[in-house]
Parts: sequence; structure tokens; C-alpha cells
Amino acid sequence: MVEGRASTPAEVVRASIAALNRGDIEAALHYCADDIVVWVPSPQLDGQEIRGKQQLRALLEASEAQWPDMWSAVKTLVVDGDHVAVELVAVATHNGQRIAQPMAAFYTVREGVIVRQSCYFDLAALIELVRQTGS
Repeated sequence: MVEGRASTPAEVVRASIAALNRGDIEAALHYCADDIVVWVPSPQLDGQEIRGKQQLRALLEASEAQWPDMWSAVKTLVVDGDHVAVELVAVATHNGQRIAQPMAAFYTVREGVIVRQSCYFDLAALIELVRQTGS
């Protein structure tokens, strides 16, 4: 755990989400273990596993480039020991169209940092939106 920052699992997750909502990738990564493992949907049925802060940084930078005004509203947050489940709504603008998509994320937090995260959202709908709008 690092002094002067969120320490409970709920505080860590909320602080990470708040940093991403500000577009502050470095601050969000501050709450991640160096060897973090993140699972996200991908065009392959088994999804994609991101390993380590460098791969996660690349993923977050690509997401920020595609959706620069994206932010997530926490609807529900449930804690069970080191595990945090979050129901969110992600909101962004794409080609002038405001979109909102429900999401779920599951975190494991140890010693004040996120060590594992799994995110669930409708990737097929996002791919179709981008395909239809040509960017």
C-alpha cells in the first residue's frame, strides 16, 4: 500500500474510475499492480487478457483516443473482502452521437492496488456503431 491514497478495495476502485473519468491514465495506473491482469471482450469469443501496466496503458490510451470524452457512472458497487463488483453506465460521443452502454466490472484489490479486473460490455454493438458511422 502507498501512503496518502485510497486503501480499502471500494476506495481504490472508485479512485481508479474517477481518474479514468478525468482522462488521467497515469493516475488510474497508480492504483494498479505492476503485474495486473485485465480481461476484456474482444472479437474472439474467449476475450483478451491484458498483462501488466504497460499493456494496460496501451489499451487505455487507445480507448481514450477512440472515445476522448468517455466517462462512467457507477450505479452499484458491492464489496466482498478483496473483491469489488461494479455496475456502470459508460457514456461517450461518437461522430456527434451521444451513446450510453451498460457495463460490469469485477476487481480484486490487494494491499491497496488492483491486481485483477474483468470488464463486460457489448463489444459487438460498439463495433457495429463504428462500422455504420465509418470511423
